[in-house]
Amino acid sequence: MLELNWIQAKSWKFIILNTFFLLVLHLQTINAEQCLKTEDIVRSIRGRWTYKCVNQKCHKTLYKGEQGSQQISLNVCKLKCGDPPGALWPLPNGHVSIHDRIIPINPNNINIESVSANNKDIDWKVGKLFLELRKSFLTRIVSEATTRDARAEGNGLIIRLQVHDTISGRPTLDMDESYHLHVDTVDNKIVANIEAQSYFGSRHGLETLSQLVAYDDVSNSLVMPAKLEIRDRPVYKYRGLVLDTARNFIPIEDIRRTIDAMATVKLNIFHWHITDSHSFPMESKTFPNLTIYGAYGPDKIYTQKEIRDLVEFAAWKGVKIIPEFDAPAHTGEGWQWAPPGTLICLNDQPWYDHCVEPPCGQLNPVNENVYKILSGIQTDMHEMFDLSDVFHMGGDEVQFKCWNSSKEVVEFIESKGWNQSDSKSMFRIWDIFQSRAYSSLQQVTNKSPQAILWTSTLTEREDVTEFLDTNKYIVQIWTTGTDAQIKDLAKKGYRMIFSNYDALYLDCGFGGWVSGGNNWCSPYKPWQTIYSNDMVQLVKQVTGSEYKTEMTQLIYGAAAALWTEQVDEQSLDGRVWPRLAALAERLWTNPSTPWQDAEFRMLAQRERLVRMNIEAEALEPEWCRQHEGDCPDLRSLNRN
Repeated sequence: MLELNWIQAKSWKFIILNTFFLLVLHLQTINAEQCLKTEDIVRSIRGRWTYKCVNQKCHKTLYKGEQGSQQISLNVCKLKCGDPPGALWPLPNGHVSIHDRIIPINPNNINIESVSANNKDIDWKVGKLFLELRKSFLTRIVSEATTRDARAEGNGLIIRLQVHDTISGRPTLDMDESYHLHVDTVDNKIVANIEAQSYFGSRHGLETLSQLVAYDDVSNSLVMPAKLEIRDRPVYKYRGLVLDTARNFIPIEDIRRTIDAMATVKLNIFHWHITDSHSFPMESKTFPNLTIYGAYGPDKIYTQKEIRDLVEFAAWKGVKIIPEFDAPAHTGEGWQWAPPGTLICLNDQPWYDHCVEPPCGQLNPVNENVYKILSGIQTDMHEMFDLSDVFHMGGDEVQFKCWNSSKEVVEFIESKGWNQSDSKSMFRIWDIFQSRAYSSLQQVTNKSPQAILWTSTLTEREDVTEFLDTNKYIVQIWTTGTDAQIKDLAKKGYRMIFSNYDALYLDCGFGGWVSGGNNWCSPYKPWQTIYSNDMVQLVKQVTGSEYKTEMTQLIYGAAAALWTEQVDEQSLDGRVWPRLAALAERLWTNPSTPWQDAEFRMLAQRERLVRMNIEAEALEPEWCRQHEGDCPDLRSLNRN
């Protein structure tokens, strides 16, 4: 009986194990079948859709595989479709002709050569820029091919960069950025000629060409138009971004990434608001205590070597870095070591009695130590940035109440026989500061650079020309685009840079940080508002019947501004991109068409930024990118 039970137990054990084995085998078979089904689904998705050009827009449609029909990817459709084709950003400002024949290129067979258009030797500094440009372009194209595992087949590509000015390798406010791009295909060779007056025009032409090289996921290859011609130049000479790195420190690698992205949309000015009352992160070798006392920490400084390297990197990208030392207000941390009386109102509380935000601090315009230290700061900056052509001197939000709290300032006013309660007395000592600060700049540079100042109570004075020479000073407008001050500045002949906060402040529309609710410049400025900020129309609007055509010649350009009270490297990309690209087209092309006509190209440009590892904010559902022109509300356009 016991033996029988033992045999039965063994039999049951065998049955259970065998059943378990069969079950596992069955599950593995199901999983294998499921994997195959997933692959089939992916393959089916790729073969299911094609793109058609309808009314100059690409639309996703079912691909039926009918005889004679060809499946077309979205990227190829963009190269063939549009007016002009190519989804270029910014849109060229000149003649554009792009052939609809699209051909494959071999990423392993690309050659770039730079030559003088007039048989002159290329200066070694300019030659170095071309070498870096060549390396950058090839890296981008090869990376695109490698990431996609694209076929290394197709036509060879020869790029010839012809430059007339073989000496100028430093970006300036007056550099020639025009270019002529011509592409033709002969005997399985694509030849692209880019002719430009300067290196900077050449790099813009190469940037445009790079946007016309796309990955085709139908043929699994890189492709481009077989023939094209573009003549292009910017409308405005000053196209930039203001970045504040004093309120919150932004690491140098993040600044470099930002400049790299700026170059892809042909922006050319990086206005670096490097110090403020909150911190002094710039390394000063003339007065090291400024950095020792002013940096947030030992790992939050910009060394002189880092800054020089960044300036060189930016030049290669066609971007000029303009540093700002904002004074006499917006100074504080870093000055604690200075002799008593040098700085007034340092970290006064309550802060709102003496400044616009904490911490307070303002230079004493009648104290000699101020000018000794100021000269040292300018010397440091000149050695790193080269201030010989332009320097930003800040000059906004000066608080007279702060100056009036200084015994030294009050005694100076009395010694001059001025009235302390008369605001003109304050403007006189402000004039003393600004005149001496500019004279110091002349001594440091041994030149007379152009100086940029923010709009302020000084620039809005009727007698502003008594204080600020129109030949020396450029005024950057941060008030609204309809500020009456713009009319007065234009009538007086001041050159203007627009950073009007009602359209170009990238930090607006978030929560307040010194109080509840929204921040002071809310609401948020979407890309559409930035794109629509037509400065010529703004000048016409504020001047009315007094408008003169020559007033538009006073508009140097514009810069969007990111003040970083609530931004650091974690949120930098999303605050800047892709909105800054909207400004890039406004300044390069100054389009007469509304933002709705640019929407599908803006979505394409956002994708380019993302491929560069820029964490640009999403603008719309992806459906809109695949169905171009179907998302914008066109009712406001009143088109028939």
